Amino acid sequence: MKIFKGEDGYFIASAEEFGLFTQGKTFEELLKNIKEAAEVTFGEREDQKSGQGVMLPPIMMNIDYSEVAHA
Repeated sequence: MKIFKGEDGYFIASAEEFGLFTQGKTFEELLKNIKEAAEVTFGEREDQKSGQGVMLPPIMMNIDYSEVAHA
C-alpha cells in the first residue's frame, strides 16, 4: 500500500494489486477510510448460488507512511 499527499492536500492510499483506493482530508481520516475500504473489499461476501454469507480469509497489510509529510 502506498500513501501520499495529493496536490489538493488530501492524503491518498492505494493498493493497486487489490484494487483498493481511498483518501482522507486528514491522516486520521485516511486511516479510518483504509480500514473501511479493506472491510468492504475483503470482508464477508454473499455466495451467489446459495445466498449465504462467505467469509474470506483475513489479510494483513503493512503500511509504510514514513515518507508522508505531516502538515
